[in-house]
Order: sequence, then structure tokens, then C-alpha cells
Amino acid sequence: MSERILIVHQGALGDVILSFPALRSLKEERDASVVLLCKDQVGRVAHEFKIVEASFPIESGRFSRLFSNDIGRDMRDFLSSCDAIVLIGFSTEVEGGLKQQYEGQICRITPRPPAEEETHVAVHIASQLQTRGLLRHGGSRGGKTGALFDCPANDLGENGGGRDLVLIHPGAGSMRKRWPLENFIEVAAATRQMPMAEMAFLIGPAERDLLPLVMKQARGEFSVHEVEDLSQVMALMSISKCFVGNDSGLTHLAAFKGLPTVAIFGPSSPKRWWPVGGATAVLRSDVDCMPCFESAATNCDNPQCLNGVSVPMVLEAIRNFWAT
Repeated sequence: MSERILIVHQGALGDVILSFPALRSLKEERDASVVLLCKDQVGRVAHEFKIVEASFPIESGRFSRLFSNDIGRDMRDFLSSCDAIVLIGFSTEVEGGLKQQYEGQICRITPRPPAEEETHVAVHIASQLQTRGLLRHGGSRGGKTGALFDCPANDLGENGGGRDLVLIHPGAGSMRKRWPLENFIEVAAATRQMPMAEMAFLIGPAERDLLPLVMKQARGEFSVHEVEDLSQVMALMSISKCFVGNDSGLTHLAAFKGLPTVAIFGPSSPKRWWPVGGATAVLRSDVDCMPCFESAATNCDNPQCLNGVSVPMVLEAIRNFWAT
């Protein structure tokens, strides 16, 4: 009977997706049953990609008790069914609380390296699991071409989905990482000239402020999809041939799903946050200053790291994917 390893991750979509390569390695190397406790929709994605055997919603009343002083008999029974627990987070308080309730191995690792380090997040997570003896290999080949990066979900085949749809997502969890909306509109207008191309904007809950602006600019020339959950996003990605977006959770999702992805970076570091996938083009202006998203509270007045990415640069990246 294989061992059962519980992963607890309280991070957002992009953070959890960058843990997928390490979790898959954990599952394969140890022939283990890996279960994931995280945000419900993110867990469903992990299960659909077969990264984990099962997922549980961290926001539910049942599992929220894990972070209280009295977890109750139900949670004690749940924990006792696990051979090891891996906490991916910074909270030592949660770790201390679980140690009072669980006698097995508890391993807490940090979800990302210190801001001044240029280690990729996926490599950082795998390396910590290796240090703790849970993995034999911790992405030691390093870089975005290392062993960890050779295993995207890639469920779309070589040429993406069934339609020639360019899916554009102009939002991001942080306003600081958003490329100007007018640039996305210009990309959409230019890309429509490509043979058989259909343009579609994807607007999620994090960028509702952009919806009226996109609708005004669309004028019936391209479709606008307002989505509420990740199942709707996955359905759109499955019929798309290319995805264009900022450094966001949905960009990480598109890349890992195997959809050719153009990722526009600015104040965040591609060396740390490069989306894991088999067909990913990351665009960032060549500037002298270091990425400041994790070390400064605001962007500078004229963030050339982001604004220096031009519409022609994005169009060229799209055309390169289109030609393959």
C-alpha cells in the first residue's frame, strides 16, 4: 500500500501551479498518493491535471479547523490517515499547531525563495523537498530547461485547441503587473488580420474594472468572455490556439496546460516566475534596474520594464507560435 502525503498550500493560483512539477515528482518518485489541501478551484485544477490523487477545499468549515487550537476528532482521524504532511507556507504558527495534533512527519517549506535570489520558484520548492529527504532530485539541473520543466500537462496536442482562437487576458492579481489595456486592444485588432484567427478577451473576477472598457472597444469585432470560475477558463483554453496575458495565475495555468503562451512581464522577475510549459514566450523590456515587485511597495512613475514591451514584440511572439 503506497504512502499518503498531504500537501497544504494556502497560496494563490500561480503559486500553487508552480508547485505542480515538484508534487508530480513526489508522486512519481515515491509512488505515493498525494492529496492537496488548497483553495477549492485550484485543487480541482490539480486533480484534473492528475498532479494529486485528491484535493480538499481549505476554505471549508471542516478543514479550517486545522488552523485552530481544537481541530476535533474528524480532523485528527483525517491527519492520522496521512504518512507525512508538507506545509508550503511561511507560518510557523500553523506548523506548531499541527505538531500538537499529529505525531507523523511534518515538513514546512517556503513557497518562494528570498526576493533577492533569482532561483525559480518551482526549483526552490523541489530543492527543499530534496533537502528534507522527500525527493531524490530537486531540479538540480536548474533553469527553465531543467528536469522539472520538461513535464507540462500538454493536453492540447502540438498545435493547441480545436479552433484558431487567440485568448487575451489583460488582467493580473496586482495592478502593478498589468500591461496597458490599449496595447492589448491594439494586439487584438492586429491579430485579427491573421488567417482564420478569432480574437477573444477573457475577463475574470480580478479585473472586473476592465470589463466596460473592453466592451466599449470590442464593438463586435472580437468576443468578450466574462468568467466566474476556473472551469469556464479551462473550457475556453481547450478551444484556443494561443494565450496572451500578464504575469498572472491564468497565464501560469495556460502555460502548464500546454497552450502556447505569451507572457508579458514587468516588475516581477521572469527568472523566478517563468511560467512552466512546453511553449512559453516571456517578454520583458531590457532595462538595467532589477525587478522590484517583491522588494518595493510601488512601481516607479514610468515602469519601462513593463511599458517597454511593445505591441510588435507581442505580435511577433504570437506569429511564431502560429507558424509552428
